[in-house]
Amino acid sequence: MPITRKEFERRSINLEKEIVDFLNAHRDRAYTSDEIMNATSFHTEFDLIAAPKITVFIVANFVAFINDLAAKGKIRRKVVNNRMYFTAVDAKYSRVSKKKRMES
Repeated sequence: MPITRKEFERRSINLEKEIVDFLNAHRDRAYTSDEIMNATSFHTEFDLIAAPKITVFIVANFVAFINDLAAKGKIRRKVVNNRMYFTAVDAKYSRVSKKKRMES
């Protein structure tokens, strides 16, 4: 269903916060994108007839979103055993910390 331009321009703070909060609450673990998607309220409703095609787009959208969070330094990503994992950002990995260490 289409959304208004105003809705489009509004940042998706709720999902962003939900992902970061989830990873912060489970700092001792790293999760795959599908595990994070199942732990959040990311919308996955779709018509069962078109399920295979739509499922690919839903997952691709979510993966793009969490990769964007990682690129912004809000979460951390790493490939382990040929799978992409995401975890909370520790101070030693934050961009601010890296910048401060380089200036020292």
